[in-house]
Amino acid sequence: MNSTSLLEFWRSQVMDSERRYLWSDDEAFAYMNEAQNQFCRLTEGISDATTPEVVRVSVEATEIFADVHPKILTFRQAVLLSTGNKLDIKNHTEITKWDNALGNITAMIVGMERNKIRWDKTPTVADEVNLLVFRLPLDTINAPDQEFEIEDTHHVSLSFWMSYLAYLKQDTETFDKRASDRAKANFEAYCAQAAAEQRRYKQKPRSIAYGGI
Repeated sequence: MNSTSLLEFWRSQVMDSERRYLWSDDEAFAYMNEAQNQFCRLTEGISDATTPEVVRVSVEATEIFADVHPKILTFRQAVLLSTGNKLDIKNHTEITKWDNALGNITAMIVGMERNKIRWDKTPTVADEVNLLVFRLPLDTINAPDQEFEIEDTHHVSLSFWMSYLAYLKQDTETFDKRASDRAKANFEAYCAQAAAEQRRYKQKPRSIAYGGI
């Protein structure tokens, strides 16, 4: 399913298949884009270890801060390219004593400033850190025939959030708070189920020992 087919499906769900449309295509695509973003926010996001502009962070000599991609939601792993060593990922609230001294970096500190991270030491040489992250979609859905980044099994669920936004449109023909609330509840329930499935998928399988009868 792409943006065109989801638009057609959604219009059939909200009984807006006859021209003149209650919601324009531009409005519908905006709702669609927000739906994919909201799905990612509620389900951790899109796992990414390979998109260069997202997962590669430059380490600059004498620079203790580094820029990171604005679409990143969660940092899952950080590996220093030169050594292959994993860096600890720490929230800034965990730090009790800050150290600006020159040295080898061993940790990446997050949460201090939007779209930036801090190293635990001031780097002495240039390097690169490779990340594993959860992120938002990179491209904006705003036109026909665009592909979604989330898995196709979830595409239909986006219509719930689209309806939630659409029924809040301040127009006598479209505003319906009850319908909006129902659509929001359906979407959030679906996302909770999808998030639970994601957590189970990430868990390491455990061996089970049977003691016999």
